[in-house]
Amino acid sequence: MARRKRKYVPKVKGCYECSQRRIDCDGTKPSCFKCTTRGIQCSGFGLQYKFLDGFSRRARPQSLGNRSALLKDALAQSSKSTSSRLRYHNCHATTSEHEKPHDSWEAIYWESSTLDIYDTAQQDALIDACLQTSPRMNDEGSDPEVPNSSAVEEKDVAENASSSTTTEVEAVVRPRKPAMLASLSILEPWKEFLIAHFSESIAPEMVVIDDCFNGWRHLVLPLAWTNEMIMDSVLAVSAFHIAGKAASQAELDPYRLYTRAIHQLLNRKDLVDWDKETRQFVILAIMVLLVSVMVNGLSDFPIVFQMLESAIDAVGGEDVIKDGAEMGGFLLRQIHKMRVYAAPLLSQEAGVDAIMYHGKESFDCLYYYHSLYPDYCSTFDHLADLRQQAFSIYLNRALGDSIMRESSAELINSYQKGLESLPDGSVGEHCLVWPTFIAALECRNHKQQSFFEQFLLRQYHRNQFSNILKALELLRSIWDQTGRGSETNWPALIPSMRVFIM
Repeated sequence: MARRKRKYVPKVKGCYECSQRRIDCDGTKPSCFKCTTRGIQCSGFGLQYKFLDGFSRRARPQSLGNRSALLKDALAQSSKSTSSRLRYHNCHATTSEHEKPHDSWEAIYWESSTLDIYDTAQQDALIDACLQTSPRMNDEGSDPEVPNSSAVEEKDVAENASSSTTTEVEAVVRPRKPAMLASLSILEPWKEFLIAHFSESIAPEMVVIDDCFNGWRHLVLPLAWTNEMIMDSVLAVSAFHIAGKAASQAELDPYRLYTRAIHQLLNRKDLVDWDKETRQFVILAIMVLLVSVMVNGLSDFPIVFQMLESAIDAVGGEDVIKDGAEMGGFLLRQIHKMRVYAAPLLSQEAGVDAIMYHGKESFDCLYYYHSLYPDYCSTFDHLADLRQQAFSIYLNRALGDSIMRESSAELINSYQKGLESLPDGSVGEHCLVWPTFIAALECRNHKQQSFFEQFLLRQYHRNQFSNILKALELLRSIWDQTGRGSETNWPALIPSMRVFIM
């Protein structure tokens, strides 16, 4: 009698550690529980990178030798890599500070990737560039961390390095076999998880069309890999967004990441003493933190926005920011938009001033896409018209009905018709949260109130930003007051909410 076939059980794709232990991984992200409960550092679920120091498949030597011999030689050199790197970094510490530093280690690394690794002349030029590179590699002005070793060994190596000559340094830098000058930095799994979440769930909400030109993805995230201050800001946004939805782990504490980002900003409050790049990074980090107060709906919004305004003034104003090429243009578009959206939420006077004198600048983000997507120009113009109607509704209430040609009811009806003309899920619909919130504040008709409430709830269920829930709380409170027959000056009540709506 033939044996009955075993029921097919699909293979569980888990972490590398569980596969080596030959157990089924539970798949908990960013680190599985089966590893963490055993005290094993889980590598996560991303790609696994494996390198051999000193062994490259990019080029083949002129004399075709035994491949196994090359591999053995590379393995022998890899055992000495830690001590070599330690000697190399300490030798750099003795170089004088008045020497002109190389642009960056990244430039040297990518330059080295194009060289012929067996060309001695090219290697000598590259070594000279390495020797001229400043040892100050991080953004805080401190020396890079030395690989783990005992204090006695570090002291001995430092003393030996201080007395070494340039020839000895070159001997350390130039190995017998070609080696990478900069190692590929692989983040911890929980950081990769949060960065991926920012790219997939946060960045699309900050622009009209999510494409390859989305600066929140292709500008912010690459900088986060090289700047710890921006990294902490990005991680805080994602951690706040998934709070209560992902497995509870100490690394994912949003308040810890948020506090770290604020602390690093405070360390750079004297922007006059920093270079142009650092100033841009500070402004960018504050903008990312403004996104975090959108996501969590906390009352830190006025403080963070004041930090942004102070940073802009400290660097010399918007004229200095716009000189920063692509990054400068991105920062300026976001600042113009955030300033007009934030001002009415800070005070009635600031709201009137921002809309009347800076309202036109807030449309830069929409007009930016005109040349990129000419087929959607009519949609962009329609979104701009709805925002302009929201401006009129705010000014009509803040300055009085006599200022505007149309009555409040006519403005609300016009806005509702314009919003209804957009099908659900249309391009740029998520950019109408602030205009719809303003129109709903002025609304007195119960049917229209229900329409605006459903629109805002639909946006919340899509992006899960807590600021929308806080906006709905204020809306219902004001609707209750107006329902009892009392007229409410809602532009004066908005600042008490202390929540950033955008």
